[in-house]
This record gives sequence, structure tokens and C-alpha cells, in this order.
Amino acid sequence: MDFDKLSKIRIDDIDVPNKKLYYWDFGDSQAKSIDLDSENPYYKQLTGTVQGETLTAFLTKRFQRIGPSTAVKFAEFAGFKPEKRMGSLTNEELVKLSDSLQKFEDFLSPDPSCLAPLGEEPLEKGMKKFFKPDFCAVVQRPASAYSGFPFVVEMGIAYGGEIRPGGPHVYRYANRIPLLYDEGSDVVLKVVNDTDWGRYKVKGDPPFVLVSHICSTRIPYKTVGKENVADRQEIERELRLGLQFLSRKLAAYMSKRGQAEMAKKRANLYAKYLPLVSQFCTELSGKTKEPNYKKLLEEEITIDDK
Repeated sequence: MDFDKLSKIRIDDIDVPNKKLYYWDFGDSQAKSIDLDSENPYYKQLTGTVQGETLTAFLTKRFQRIGPSTAVKFAEFAGFKPEKRMGSLTNEELVKLSDSLQKFEDFLSPDPSCLAPLGEEPLEKGMKKFFKPDFCAVVQRPASAYSGFPFVVEMGIAYGGEIRPGGPHVYRYANRIPLLYDEGSDVVLKVVNDTDWGRYKVKGDPPFVLVSHICSTRIPYKTVGKENVADRQEIERELRLGLQFLSRKLAAYMSKRGQAEMAKKRANLYAKYLPLVSQFCTELSGKTKEPNYKKLLEEEITIDDK
């Protein structure tokens, strides 16, 4: 076949593995096929066009924050040659590639510059001003992505103060907009309800609130009403990690508060019985001056404060 006369034919299909080209010849109006010669100068150009770009070129061009070295490292992780053409992948290889993209851990987080999160400091100030709690902690998770869409999860927890009992009271936000309805089917409530609060020293009907904010270029709402967020695996994972971090902060506060309460009870007992002990010891020793037990109380209070 004369490749210089390609303008007179229409290429219908190219079977690269079998080196066959199927075309329509406008000269005699017939469908024909021909064996391709791998030594022909047009062969590489033709097959390259059909099979598309290489795996490394595909990753660096189509994905954010993936450079050539990371692309080569991923290809080795997935078990592909870096120069593998995307158009030559079989269905099984495409599934393998998709699974490897989910499992590879050396990809950088997506660029969050297009997002508008609240920020830890404004969120903490707002919670303290509105709830007036005894304890408050916030966290902003690193940017992540689901289905190619970047997102950032921010969470805050507040305990005690003017917060009413019966918690946790959950306040949900998405792209700075409050979500007021369909709370029960939201992914945030799923994560909260799955948490064993007893492990974090929170029992009964505690007075504490949780605030969650999901910021993304595309929030995966469950319904057209946009009142609850779907339980996408990536978002649920970030919510769970954020809540675990805050729960540990709350547990440390609860432990410290419990120690302070025990120390206060101990100091009250000392203050109640030391005067009597001092009086009895003075009478038994036959002395008139009682020992300075107030100094012991001051030392106890000082130790407890530390």
C-alpha cells in the first residue's frame, strides 16, 4: 500500500497487535485491509496516533501535581512500563490502573487554592463567641480529592459553658452554607454516630457541640435539595480522622478536669479534718500551741494547681 495516497482512503480501524489496517478505498468504493509493515517510516506515527499518549505523559498532562518522576514511580508501582500507550490497554489493565491510582500513596494532595475554607482561627473564634464553652478545639484537614474534585474538611468541638446538655449537637456546613434539614442521612451524622464517646470520657448527656464544614468545588449532595452530603469514602475518611483528632483533645481535657475535681475534693477533706487532727495532737502532747496545719493546706493546693 502506498501511504502517500492516504488522502484517497478512509481508515476505519487499525488492529495494532495484529498489525492490520482496515480502510475504505474511494477509488473503487470497496472495504479493504492490509498488513502493516513495522519497518515503514509511517508505522510508528500511525500507531502512536491510534494508541494515544504514553502512561507517563497521560499522568503528567491529565492530573494535577504529578511530575515525570512521580509518574514513573507510579508506573513501576502499578506494574506498567512507563512508555506503555494508553490506547493499547486492555479492559483488565484499565481496571488494574484504576485500582492502582486509588492505592498509590505518594501522590501530592490537590492544590486547594481554588477553595475557600473558613480557617482554624476564625472557626475557633466564632465557636467561642457563639457557644461560650469551657473547652474548644478545631482542626482543618489537609486537602484531599474524590473523583478528581478537591475538598477540605474543617471541624470544631466545644464542651461545657453555656452549651445545653443532650449532646452531641451537630452543626453542618457545606461551602459556608448551613445545612438545616435531612440531618439523619448526612455523612457527618454517620461518622458521629459511629464514634464510641465512652472511649473519650464522654458519658450521659454531655453539653457539647460539633461543627463540620466541607469545602469543595463540587459537594456530593444526596438530593437536589442540597441538604445532606453523600457518604463518599474519601470524605467520610477525612471526617472520621478530623473527629478522632478532636475527640482525643476532648478526652485530654476531660481527664485533666477529672483530676482537678478529685484534687478539689481532697483539699476540702484536708481542710475539714486537719483542724481536728491538729487539736487532738496538741491535747495529747500536752502543749498549748497547735501546729501550723494551714501551711500543709497551702502546699496541697499549690501541688493540685500544678
